[in-house]
Amino acid sequence: MGTPCYIGAVSPHTPHLVHARYVLFDGHPAVVLPTLAVIWSRHAHQDTAALITAILANDWEHLDPDITATTRSAFVGQQAVPGVGMTLASTTNGAVDVPEPVTVFPLCHVGHLDVEWVYLIEADTATIGVHTSDGTRTGTYQLVACLDPTAARERGAVGPCGPRPAAGAPR
Repeated sequence: MGTPCYIGAVSPHTPHLVHARYVLFDGHPAVVLPTLAVIWSRHAHQDTAALITAILANDWEHLDPDITATTRSAFVGQQAVPGVGMTLASTTNGAVDVPEPVTVFPLCHVGHLDVEWVYLIEADTATIGVHTSDGTRTGTYQLVACLDPTAARERGAVGPCGPRPAAGAPR
């Protein structure tokens, strides 16, 4: 439950640099992939560029597509973003700190970050690339397939959603 991650994208102009936001809780693929798919479907209306914009707007305590404008946090400075999640906020001497800018890093340096997973949203294919803490890409998942993980598993998908690996590929 406390697995932090980064979620972001790369720009076609600088494909070696990741632009990402930190997510404090629930960063495991079994949670992140279906959650991003629902946010993409409901909040971004299946517009992957809009999903990227929504995710890059804040650092997040957690993502939750069921968050509403009336959802309240017990922590000062946190804001509910309807259909997306609860922002991460910090305070200094009782005053809410200015939000951090987007984190930018080369994917090859992800090992220097204290996270287990990095997710890269690919706007042109409506997919999510999943990377481990050392930058290794473990898979690519279609957002549409992640909307119904039960159906994806019934089709023989491995993991929370997405296509079955090629025959002979490691699982």
